[in-house]
Amino acid sequence: QSNSSENHEEVGKSDNRRWFLPLLGLLIAAGITLAIALPLSMRGKSENAAQDNTASFNYADCLPGEVDVRFELAKSILSSITSPDLLADESTPQGKAIRWIVCDDSISVQLFENQDTVSGNLPKQKHGFRLGGDAGEVQVTRRYILAAFFHSTSQVSPWRDSLNFLSPDLHECNWHKNFTRQNFPFGDFDPVGVFC
Repeated sequence: QSNSSENHEEVGKSDNRRWFLPLLGLLIAAGITLAIALPLSMRGKSENAAQDNTASFNYADCLPGEVDVRFELAKSILSSITSPDLLADESTPQGKAIRWIVCDDSISVQLFENQDTVSGNLPKQKHGFRLGGDAGEVQVTRRYILAAFFHSTSQVSPWRDSLNFLSPDLHECNWHKNFTRQNFPFGDFDPVGVFC
């Protein structure tokens, strides 16, 4: 009887552990979404709003052969979260985001160009991300999701301030601006954008 109750406790513990990581991931995603959505909802209310510095697309800088190879590699990574039809459509936020990833994003382009020819894996990230792992594929996916978010929320009206979004040489955790506000509930320091 004692042995049976110990086995039952171990099964209960393993069930709890199985749900912990997905729940943690969901909470992190919700936090990032709130960190981005709340400042956007306050657009125009901030005294510190600067002019839009949104990165622009420049397809002339892309060499066709390299872009096609990078596009196929990016599509193979991102097809698990986005329909290939949306990725191929240049008019969708997802299509714009993947084109930014393969053409203008120097961090992702460097990861693609240094793909391991034996394993097919991308190299580890330059700036590791504690919760997302070290794989280059994870960083490309994060940057794509944030770029798609940027394009989908700036279609109707452009952002007043890009908050360093789509900065090709900055790690995505630095796609924010630091504002100082008096009487802010969490202190005077108020990072707006992606802060991880």
